[in-house]
Amino acid sequence: MIIYAIRNLRKSKNITLDTLSNKTSISNSYLSKLENNKVTNCTINTLEKIADALEVNIKDLFYSKLDINELKIKLNETIDEYGINSKEALEISQLVDLVINVINKDNEN
Repeated sequence: MIIYAIRNLRKSKNITLDTLSNKTSISNSYLSKLENNKVTNCTINTLEKIADALEVNIKDLFYSKLDINELKIKLNETIDEYGINSKEALEISQLVDLVINVINKDNEN
C-alpha cells in the first residue's frame, strides 16, 4: 500500500488544492483522491507534476516506515493544541494507522 504525503506538503507550503490543480493541470477531484489515499496507481508523470509544483523531490510525496515516530509526535502536539476529537487529530491518527498497517503487512510477508 502506498501512503501519500501530498496534503501535508501542500499545506506546509500554504498551497490550496485549487492552486495545485492549476499548477499541475490535474483535476481537484483526482488530487483529493490522492491526498486521501483513495488512488494508489498514480503514474510517474502525475507524481512528477505534483513534485515540481510543490518544489520537492518525488520521494517526498510518500510516507515511509521511518515517518511513524514523527507522525506520532505530530499527533500528540495536535491533540494538545486542538483536542483529541479535532479534525486535525483525526487526520493524523488516520495516517498513523495507515503507516502501521503497511508496516504490519510488510512484516507478515
